[in-house]
Amino acid sequence: MFFISQDEIEALPENPRERFVGIEGIARRRYEEETRDSDQSNYVQDCQLRYMTTVVSAAKYLQIAPISEIVVPKRKNFSWDDYSEFVNELQFYIVQLMLEGAENNVETSIVLRGSAKQRLQTLSSHLRENVRKLDLSPARVESLLRRIDGFDRELENPRLRFVAVAQMALLILGATADIDGASEAVRKLVHQIEEAVGVERLEQDTEAAGRLPATNVPRQLQPPSAPARNPASSARNAKDLSADLDDEIPF
Repeated sequence: MFFISQDEIEALPENPRERFVGIEGIARRRYEEETRDSDQSNYVQDCQLRYMTTVVSAAKYLQIAPISEIVVPKRKNFSWDDYSEFVNELQFYIVQLMLEGAENNVETSIVLRGSAKQRLQTLSSHLRENVRKLDLSPARVESLLRRIDGFDRELENPRLRFVAVAQMALLILGATADIDGASEAVRKLVHQIEEAVGVERLEQDTEAAGRLPATNVPRQLQPPSAPARNPASSARNAKDLSADLDDEIPF
């Protein structure tokens, strides 16, 4: 049994790091669901291994280092400590990826504030009414209405993603390109939605002027702690350095 399905993966963001965070979150919830009421330690450990395998294999494919470098132990050598250490280390990396995603989200979305949200909801409602009047097959109209449903769900989030606006606009404008009548009103409403989002973005950019821009270069994930130094090696290096310095002193 897999802890994530193909459909669930395809529904996640295309950005590799954001997709990995989504995969880990789904796999972790499946693990918790599977083991919540179980009192069989062997079964719980099997689920722990499946969760670890899902996460590490996703990290390898998506090239999320250093998570991709973690070695999942064999079942016969697996212990509770292995799982605990894995979760602690993974959590450290996941938080960094989530913070990075939040920074990137600022560049690809707007905050849905009261007045802007109300205007977009009003425009979406008018758009729905006019789409129903289009001279298209019932199936095509229903398909466009589902797109508007998806846009309305986006409006319930704290932020509105530009890609959600673009997807709806492209599909509706494409469907109405060759028809007359109500299509003109539909196209006008789509453009008004795009304009409202653009105006709100400009206002938020103006308010944020002076703040440092977010970088688009992914940061290297930092490990939980620096590698431990070997005291014997450090003492030996210090002794060698002292001897080298003695050789260089001319008296």
